[in-house]
Amino acid sequence: MSWRRAIVTLSLVAFGALSGGCAATGPMGLETGSLADKPRRVEPDAAITTALQCIRATGVLRHVVIGVGPWVDSTGKGNSVANGATGAFLPQAGTASFVTDTLRQMGASPLVMYFGAAERKVPARFVINGIFNSLDFGSVVDADLRVAGVGPTAQTGWAQLTLTIQMDAAATRLNKQTAVLVRSVRYSQFGASVGAVWGRDLVSGGVQVHDQQKLQFEAVNGPIATGVIDVVTREYPQLSKCRGALLASK
Repeated sequence: MSWRRAIVTLSLVAFGALSGGCAATGPMGLETGSLADKPRRVEPDAAITTALQCIRATGVLRHVVIGVGPWVDSTGKGNSVANGATGAFLPQAGTASFVTDTLRQMGASPLVMYFGAAERKVPARFVINGIFNSLDFGSVVDADLRVAGVGPTAQTGWAQLTLTIQMDAAATRLNKQTAVLVRSVRYSQFGASVGAVWGRDLVSGGVQVHDQQKLQFEAVNGPIATGVIDVVTREYPQLSKCRGALLASK
């Protein structure tokens, strides 16, 4: 076996081993998650669903009107420029709808305030607003092991999103409760490439496998619901048992 063929064989073996999956950690041991599943229907987090059902069953929020204001993205990172991500990093509109849906499942009466002024004013007791504070990226592994144009490549990394949810008194805009959440996701990219001359022929090509957790859904929907549950149950101490069940599962 020639040395070129040996390199190709070793590259394919290494690629197979790398693409089999591995866990990754970010800076200071930050857990960045497990490999993402293949495309599937995303189900609500069981702990979040249980907490929402618990709050609804108490009836504490029945007929309580809570306004939902626009959600602001202050990360300054509107479009994807980092490896392992595509398109827009975060939803460019409609994030507040996650808040509306969470409040509705709680049994409250959400007042939508992000589609402009209503024809008839409805008094609200509270207003909930949110903001994406920061979105940071880092790399755990960035390796290129090609020899003479042949060999495997690998890259793994993480993204960390910080968001804030606050509940204010609707009449005075005095802040009542605030929740700050941090969510980490991870991505990986493994591959192998060939770019070498065999005799009189140039052989080139490559293969890559990308694997990324869902930044726009899994890193947004769950933390937003958790944050809303946090601020609401802090404001209503009688709902502490519902909040306790959620936080205990995290």
